[in-house]
Amino acid sequence: MTTHDESPIIRTSPRRLAIGIVIIVVLMGIGAGIIIPFWKDMAKNPPPASLLKPEGPPAEETGIQTSIGTIEGVSKPQPAPSAAGPASNATTSGAATGPPSTGGPPGTPLTILEGASVQGSPDYDPDSLTVKKGDKITVTNKDTLPHTVTSGTGPQDPTSAKLFDTSIIEAGATADIATTNVDAGNHPFYCVVHPYMTGTLVVQ
Repeated sequence: MTTHDESPIIRTSPRRLAIGIVIIVVLMGIGAGIIIPFWKDMAKNPPPASLLKPEGPPAEETGIQTSIGTIEGVSKPQPAPSAAGPASNATTSGAATGPPSTGGPPGTPLTILEGASVQGSPDYDPDSLTVKKGDKITVTNKDTLPHTVTSGTGPQDPTSAKLFDTSIIEAGATADIATTNVDAGNHPFYCVVHPYMTGTLVVQ
């Protein structure tokens, strides 16, 4: 077909149109085959929002860092200085312990139950644990979230973490509590991450 000035008009034939569509579909299929298997990895590792580095020293961190983020308003108790050298896991008050287990045979078991983070669910097993003065307690976190075993009735208790504190115990981890210098009596404890989780340590 030609125009009035006899210049040819090139039209796409159905066959050429079909070939073009097939090429587009094939390219889209190849792209999908590359992207789909790696989609989860791409979602887990998004590109950084910015490559710019802030100037000056980093801001002072507050709170306790856990696998689910920073818990603001809760600070890890610092061990008191000792004339014998660097502080160990136990504070000078005879308090217990740091986050990892201290090795050796396990002590009297205290379990943080699965689902303990849900308010109203069973949390510590047993709720009231009885030990003899000097016994070691091994705390096992069977929940999927981090927890602590911290002496006191709650975050507002001025004596919170003075007697013992496991610090953060991640899911599936354990920590030890020493009772060598914990006086006989009933000592309430709670979780700094979920303060509604409470229990009692009875030292004889």
